[in-house]
Amino acid sequence: MKENGQILVFVTTLVLFLFVLGLVRRRKIGERFAVLWLGISFVLLLLSSVGYPYLFRVAQFVGVPYPPSALFFLAISGLTLLIINLFAWVSKLNDRTRILTQQIALLSDRLSHSDKSTNLPKANPERAASQISFPDPTP
Repeated sequence: MKENGQILVFVTTLVLFLFVLGLVRRRKIGERFAVLWLGISFVLLLLSSVGYPYLFRVAQFVGVPYPPSALFFLAISGLTLLIINLFAWVSKLNDRTRILTQQIALLSDRLSHSDKSTNLPKANPERAASQISFPDPTP
């Protein structure tokens, strides 16, 4: 039964590694996370193949009766930390978006007040905002 468990764990982590490698090659994962995901999947691949005998010691130390469960527990713990990091990053981006939106509103208000004082046609901030084009981040 131990060989079947090792084969299952190895095949699962190999599929994960190949999936991440495919995402990196198609540039579906940004540079910031490509190295991280490749590292995580490579470490899991090493732990499931070469480090499998050590996994029994770790599982016994932690008190897990089935060693592949300890591997997946470590993987889930690492991914939980990654998700917390992603939430912190999204929160930071939300704050930056809010600040940029407020700055655009202030500049739009300042522009409309300057148009009134110079008797120029009134600026349309919605039209101006819709004319802003951003480059496509995906190649």
